[in-house]
Amino acid sequence: NVEGLNTHVADVDLLIANHQPNICILTEIGAAIRKQIKFPNYNTIAQHGTNAFGGVIILYQQHLKCKIIDTEANFLMIELTTNSEAINIGAIYVPPNTLPPFTLLAKYHNKPFYIFGDFNAKHTDWGCKTTNTSGSHLRNWLESTGNVMITPTKSTSKRSNAIIDFGITHNASDWTSEVLNEGTSDHFPIIFQSSIAINDENVFRKTNWKLFNFFLYLVHEYWMSALG
Repeated sequence: NVEGLNTHVADVDLLIANHQPNICILTEIGAAIRKQIKFPNYNTIAQHGTNAFGGVIILYQQHLKCKIIDTEANFLMIELTTNSEAINIGAIYVPPNTLPPFTLLAKYHNKPFYIFGDFNAKHTDWGCKTTNTSGSHLRNWLESTGNVMITPTKSTSKRSNAIIDFGITHNASDWTSEVLNEGTSDHFPIIFQSSIAINDENVFRKTNWKLFNFFLYLVHEYWMSALG
């Protein structure tokens, strides 16, 4: 259950320390959304959900230049300054048995955008064994708008053995993903990586690391097994 985030901050700290993502997205935060939870070297932006189990959080390293540009229940969009342009990065949680907010997503159709989260959308086109209503609608929306997915190659959900955690974007070129066998959530954490360069020469010169990492850590019913 996500409310475990209040008492399991150390687990998130460990994941961040091990992978050092530039941006970390948490979904289905629950009651923890009401607290100003801080992580070392990261700024925190939180947005509530539509019920006690919803909500999203974006963590971004303090040296990055970001600003909030849109907030809705279970949705948060920030603008990140990179070497070449400003891009929109979003966090989303779509509750089970509901459709993605297509009217909201359409606002970014003609802009550079990357939205990551738990869509609860299943379709055989992206490796699920079954297709649900949300998946059918999302596939149709992608076809009609020309947008694409950044999809892991294996299951992201431990309970349903489905790929329901992914990204949608205007351009998925050069993106890679890795599903990590870590954590006690019923969803696996995922690392998304791109060659987008951030305007921070000092940081990347020291580390000799030119890749822009997104670490999407999905906390759908987080630490359910740990709390029983």
